[in-house]
Amino acid sequence: VNAVNQMWWHQLISGMGWRLCRNNSYSGATISYTGYSGNDYSDRSFITRLHRLGSPDVILVFGGTNDSWIGVPLGAFQFGGWSKQELYTFRPAFCYLMAQLRQLYPDARIYNITNTQLSAEVTESMERICRYYGIPNIRLHDIDKQQGHPSVAGMKSICEQVWQAIKE
Repeated sequence: VNAVNQMWWHQLISGMGWRLCRNNSYSGATISYTGYSGNDYSDRSFITRLHRLGSPDVILVFGGTNDSWIGVPLGAFQFGGWSKQELYTFRPAFCYLMAQLRQLYPDARIYNITNTQLSAEVTESMERICRYYGIPNIRLHDIDKQQGHPSVAGMKSICEQVWQAIKE
């Protein structure tokens, strides 16, 4: 993948006739505050950046891959009353993310996208938490990858699967 028009999200917004207001992705970011080598990623985590989305009509969340790859501690399912320390674990951080997106962007259509090849615990946690918050969870399948990252064909497949889920 070496051009923006090969990215799944670019293909999706072009095909839908949408306008991208903000791409808030950050390479290597985690949902939780825990990063690679146990570093503090609170400056770049999804839960830090969620406040900077503007006024979206649609929010597509595609996270959890780095949390799964580095084995961020799972923590407990926690649907409120989060302490900063608890946000260094995956389940409380993902709950916080979904709750805050609902609160901050009440008129937006929010979709979570669950990548392939994540740990069973992360995949199942995302499914359960999305169900709790009433957020559609698009569970990807059969994505062609190179060294864990989607190939050009994989990007096309992500676009097609997200498109199909949104249309339904």
